[in-house]
Amino acid sequence: MGSKKRFVSVIVMAVIALVIAVGGLIFRLNKFEIKFSVPTGETDTVEWGSDYAAPKVKAYLVGKIFYKSGKEIKIEETGSADTSALGTYKLTWTASALGAENSGVRTVKVVDKTPPVITLTPSDKEFIYVGENYAEAGYAASDNVDGDITANVAVSEIDTSSEGEKEITYSVTDKSGNTVAVVRKVLVKKKNKPVLSPLPPSSLAPANGGVIYLTFDDGPGGYTSALLDILAKYNVKATFFVTGRGDRSLIARQAREGHSVGIHSLTHNYSQIYQSEEAFFADIDAMNQIIFEQTGAYSNILRFPGGSSNTVSRRCCEGIMTRLTAAVEERGFKYFDWNVVSGDAGGAKTAEKVYNNVINGIRGKAHSVVLQHDVKSFSVNAVERIIVWGLNNGYTFAPLTVDSPTVHQTVAN
Repeated sequence: MGSKKRFVSVIVMAVIALVIAVGGLIFRLNKFEIKFSVPTGETDTVEWGSDYAAPKVKAYLVGKIFYKSGKEIKIEETGSADTSALGTYKLTWTASALGAENSGVRTVKVVDKTPPVITLTPSDKEFIYVGENYAEAGYAASDNVDGDITANVAVSEIDTSSEGEKEITYSVTDKSGNTVAVVRKVLVKKKNKPVLSPLPPSSLAPANGGVIYLTFDDGPGGYTSALLDILAKYNVKATFFVTGRGDRSLIARQAREGHSVGIHSLTHNYSQIYQSEEAFFADIDAMNQIIFEQTGAYSNILRFPGGSSNTVSRRCCEGIMTRLTAAVEERGFKYFDWNVVSGDAGGAKTAEKVYNNVINGIRGKAHSVVLQHDVKSFSVNAVERIIVWGLNNGYTFAPLTVDSPTVHQTVAN
């Protein structure tokens, strides 16, 4: 019995050894390895401040005999990318099982490819006279990463020894090497060419009466040139609140002949300009740019379409006139309504009626701001009689400026 037991034991040990040997052989032939679900060793480049989501990585144990399709195993992830700080970051994945192990690294570079922004401060006049030094109107530069970099802005010089449109270039580069440049245009002109600088009131006018401010809205129009001829005949200066309509070269003539040029509106479209403060200022800024292009200077006086007391704007935006009347002054404009109505936009249809309305409205006032429209032929035809009447009755004619007496109506919206 003893020998039989030993025989069995030997057989069992041999079988176990054979199983181990076969198992080891199979294990070696299976050649386990670990694979990741996404490629590693690559580099992701992301913009500073943007959202970055690291790829979702899984690890699989794969063999040639067993787990040929892969068996998901535990994976360890380390590292992260902070897109709020420039730099290079490493994301690492590690996994091991049954003697196999693998690790992968993905590089994340957070970079700044966004150029800085240069903002030019508008000036009340973008022209200088020949030989003068240009006084910088102002500028600011900011960068999404570096913040305020105004101190780093390089400003080119302009030649003021001759007339013409000159360009000043402003450029700046941020710490990441992104560069931006913007251009300001400045008109260099001779001093003897007046621009939005009204001449003194007519020398023909007696000095002991009130002051009449003739103002004309909605032009230039087909009768503006004839009106300018009448004003020149009597050396009377007026104010034109202009729009984007008509022959824009007449705006240049108005300024050249000493009249004040004010902003009325680019479009004169109530539903468009009164829908919001932003829409209003977009409109008048565009009109002011046209004035600048024609005269070499921006205007700082304006008249609201319909006047500050208009109620049409209620249909567009409740309370907008209350906000705009304050906002225009905060931006350096002075707005004018009127206290003498010619009626040429309403009941008056003849020059005689306009004339009577105006002189009756002027009587008894120290300062008369007269509302007319140079797009109305009969209204223009009344101007000469109004001037003659004013001069004969001791009145002085003058253009409106920011220093003129304020004439405001009651805001109704």
